[in-house]
Amino acid sequence: MKQYRIDFFLALAVFVAALAVRVVIAAPVFAGDTRFIIGDDDDYYNIAISLITSGTFGINGSPTAYRMPFFPLFLAFWHLLLGPQPYAPLLVMLVFGSLIPLGSYILGRYLADRSVGMIAGLLLTFDKDLIFYSRLYMTETMFCLLILASMLATWRLRVTLAWGWAVVVGLTLGCACLTRANFLPFVAVLLLWLLWLRRDRLRLALRNAATIGLIVGAIWVPWVVRNYLVFHQLIPFTTQGGYAYYGLYNDAAVLPGERYGVWIWLGVNPPQEPGKVWDEATLDGYHRDLAFQWISAHPAESVKVALMQIYYFWSNEDAGSYLRAVVVGLPTLIILAVSWRYPDMLLWLALALTMTLLALISVGQARYAFPLRPILAVSTAMALSAATRMLSRWRKRGVVTEGPA
Repeated sequence: MKQYRIDFFLALAVFVAALAVRVVIAAPVFAGDTRFIIGDDDDYYNIAISLITSGTFGINGSPTAYRMPFFPLFLAFWHLLLGPQPYAPLLVMLVFGSLIPLGSYILGRYLADRSVGMIAGLLLTFDKDLIFYSRLYMTETMFCLLILASMLATWRLRVTLAWGWAVVVGLTLGCACLTRANFLPFVAVLLLWLLWLRRDRLRLALRNAATIGLIVGAIWVPWVVRNYLVFHQLIPFTTQGGYAYYGLYNDAAVLPGERYGVWIWLGVNPPQEPGKVWDEATLDGYHRDLAFQWISAHPAESVKVALMQIYYFWSNEDAGSYLRAVVVGLPTLIILAVSWRYPDMLLWLALALTMTLLALISVGQARYAFPLRPILAVSTAMALSAATRMLSRWRKRGVVTEGPA
């Protein structure tokens, strides 16, 4: 019981520290600076308010499928309780953002020990990117938290095979699939990993995999049906795929310079045709066609642009975060995963590979890699802990000696 009490207080300390830091950084918003500063955040706010005022998932009175639905629904719930003013649920958002360092402490604690958990939790407590995005109407914080929660629940499911944990995994994965587009393929990876790892109890593993799949499907399918009823097209995710592809595969994106292959906004007015109605879905298809035409005409450049998405996915303007995540954390994750000593590390590595592949075939940006920050913080902490132990052993053996007085 004493050990659990220590873990509780350490986890609470990480959470309180993370929340305090985020509240301080968000002070201008609490003081009345409620501007939207990213470009996507106003969409999420407007959809949330539309849901409250008219019951329509839309922007400016028109139904939309341009954004995935879970985060706007989350915002709508809290705005309904706290009022329609921008950033009315800011404190709630900061609390959810502070759960990421807390979850990272738990992740490090079960993979290694308390010291690793504390280092990982503190690394994310002071992570500049996570702090910045925790105060924005953007999906990054929610998506990162949902992935972390689903992976922690998957660990408990792997160990216990309890059906209740399968339900938790299904709910968190389902909500994650409705938070960011294109995440659904990882669900299949997770189910295959679970079946393979617990093939010794195959009947229970099949039951749990079926439970997860059914729950994810029950959460995701209504969104697809709604889109078909509204737009009369099969839209499994969003109507921004065409804009995403054409923002990469165009002449402007391949101009020489350090921003080669970076996504840019290019909205093209389509040709006016008699009887042709251009709505959100048909415009998406039009831009997708333009992108594929450019790819067909520029195959070599298209390969370069696609490969650059991997670079942008793993790059970071903050040198400290880049050093921790890519130079130390990622190699350590790979080494620990392939050593087979940490089966959950293997699933995290599969997540990293899946997300990298999705960046390759879509758009790569550093913020899309936020869900990997917890495990990279843990693997970094494990590397630091191992280096400290090794140095201590060397000192004891006299390999490292103090210089003359």
